[in-house]
Amino acid sequence: MNHQKIHAPILIAGAGPAGIAAACAAAESGAQVTMIDFGPSPGGQIWRSGKPVDKLSASWFQRLSKQNDVATVAARIVSAEAPARKLAAESADGGSIAFTYDRLILATGARELFLPFPGWTLPGVVGAGGLQALVKSGLDVRGKRIAVAGSGPLLLAVADLLREREANVLFIAEQADGSSVRRLGLKLTAMPNKLAKGLAIRARLASIPYLVGCWVESCEGDGKLRRVSVQQKGRQWKVDC
Repeated sequence: MNHQKIHAPILIAGAGPAGIAAACAAAESGAQVTMIDFGPSPGGQIWRSGKPVDKLSASWFQRLSKQNDVATVAARIVSAEAPARKLAAESADGGSIAFTYDRLILATGARELFLPFPGWTLPGVVGAGGLQALVKSGLDVRGKRIAVAGSGPLLLAVADLLREREANVLFIAEQADGSSVRRLGLKLTAMPNKLAKGLAIRARLASIPYLVGCWVESCEGDGKLRRVSVQQKGRQWKVDC
């Protein structure tokens, strides 16, 4: 098994949009930079393909490509010792990397915050963003009965990905009420590109029930998720998933 020691004048944890921006700024100031991310290439969860997906990502990838003093290491962070300026990581091939650094920049991205409810820790219950990342990384969801619940546009994006990967998406439960959803839709009229993308996703999901003012009250199972209890406007029912 491979064991490495790497010293980085500037070490950036995370190679998503924020990490790329930090790397460019530091390298353009004359510093040597190392970015660490478990993805095989810079981009993070947002630009995970490592290829431009729009004008914004294209401009940042182009800017990054001009930096000769930026290295990217594919590894997962295991632990960090801030006072000692040390960071331990596991490489993609299972080896270990011991980093030391002069400066550490944390660009680890967003994290999901859950509102705890009965059964929320059962295996099979996972955050929408977490599931999206797992599926993009190769998790097979073909034929799986999946309920998508929560609040916000991410639900639609995740449901669309699951549909594309041949999962059986049972419903999308949007906790916000109908008026809130409509207000969001009206705001998107000022952003034609996003509005067009949203309408295209909704069209692809036309056969999947989209329930507003609806949420999962509890999850049940015998060691793993078996069913969810759903509520909408005082009505309650259970769905196997």
